[in-house]
Amino acid sequence: MDDEAVIEQLTEKQTELIEFLYVDYNGLTRGKVIPLASLKAKLADGIGLTKATLNVSERDTILPVADMTPIGELRLIGNAASAHVLPYMPQVATLMGDIYNLDKTPYASDPRTILKRVVKQLADAGFTVKMAYENEFELFTGDKDHREPAMPRVAFSTESMDFAYPFILKTINQLQQVGIMPNAYYPEGGIGQHELSMLPQDPVTAADNEVIYKRIIKNTATDFDLYASFAPKPLVDSAGSGAHIHLSLWRGQEDAFFDADAPMQLSKTGQYFVGGVLKHIQGLLALTCPSANSYQRLAPGHWSSAYATYGKDNREAAVRIPSTAWGDPASSMNIELKASDATANPYLAFAGLLAAGLDGIQHQTQPGDYCDVDPATLSEAQRNEMGIHRLPQSLNQAVDAFVTDSLFHDVFGPQLIDAYAKIKREDDQYYSKLALEKIAALHRELY
Repeated sequence: MDDEAVIEQLTEKQTELIEFLYVDYNGLTRGKVIPLASLKAKLADGIGLTKATLNVSERDTILPVADMTPIGELRLIGNAASAHVLPYMPQVATLMGDIYNLDKTPYASDPRTILKRVVKQLADAGFTVKMAYENEFELFTGDKDHREPAMPRVAFSTESMDFAYPFILKTINQLQQVGIMPNAYYPEGGIGQHELSMLPQDPVTAADNEVIYKRIIKNTATDFDLYASFAPKPLVDSAGSGAHIHLSLWRGQEDAFFDADAPMQLSKTGQYFVGGVLKHIQGLLALTCPSANSYQRLAPGHWSSAYATYGKDNREAAVRIPSTAWGDPASSMNIELKASDATANPYLAFAGLLAAGLDGIQHQTQPGDYCDVDPATLSEAQRNEMGIHRLPQSLNQAVDAFVTDSLFHDVFGPQLIDAYAKIKREDDQYYSKLALEKIAALHRELY
């Protein structure tokens, strides 16, 4: 649908305001709002942003990074194809934006632009991609000073389902109104925890969907006097919430990860992709688990993955190879990155994951022996023999690995690497002075 058709459609729906949105390096969605009458001009000219736009911490402090200062301007160009009327506020439409320089070239440090570039690299190698987030979240009652888990019952119970159905049914209806197709719902393992997964899309659409998905979940919860949090560890004494990434590569109509005769039915291409992910996973976690709260979740025995390994339906491995569908195994092979949560910028997380996998394919990187047990039950000597290493145990460790990985320098460029590392290190230093309960509480409210 072209710009004119989108404007006509929004006019017919009596939309009054249009949001131009982007996601910062903290995984927080920000933007600016214009009246519908200005949309045609702003789609052409964009909306002005300071060059410091992306170089801010979650506490809105600006870090010292070259050419990311309040001096100078960028333009946020709205993507009309991503426009959706907010189902809970029909006078407002939202669309995702790409950031450009004033000379009309894409801004090199824009996450959405970077993801598009990585997707093109995969296309040049002969692949299309399908992927989606699989989000867990926790529902709470009370205000921010006193949150209690809503309906703290056992996992998968019908009692918990009955409690959540009014909220879930309204949520699904609103997601479908913006073109997001749910896949499955169930109460999860944490107290007050739920999961509602989405069907896969191309990477950019999947990242866009993650932005509006979380927003709809949070907004709908308020209609039932609930609060939804996507924080990795909103409560210290409860299971953490992940945002697992599922993906598959395709050559035409064929799932490139499937081979009926291979171990785990994972093709050579799939094995190389996993090999690339495991090769770069220490630094990749700075993108997929990018908050101090993330490392409260990544612990052995929590089904959150604490070790850099892979295995068939192994929920304690960083990469899980899910079982295929009985009725259509050839089109249902995918891999799941479990070391991932919803504090991430989805465009950066997807770009880093896909780039790591593509690097593995290009260099035919072997993933090593698969692991069919909980890695924590092995001795250190056994893990060393199998090449299984502990994932970073702090945000700072992940950032150190990120900035020393040459692949990520090639993908993201020196400016983003510098800004991202400084933001995350400031966060790590800030939270290192706080008690675990305080870290969890602050992230519970922020995400």
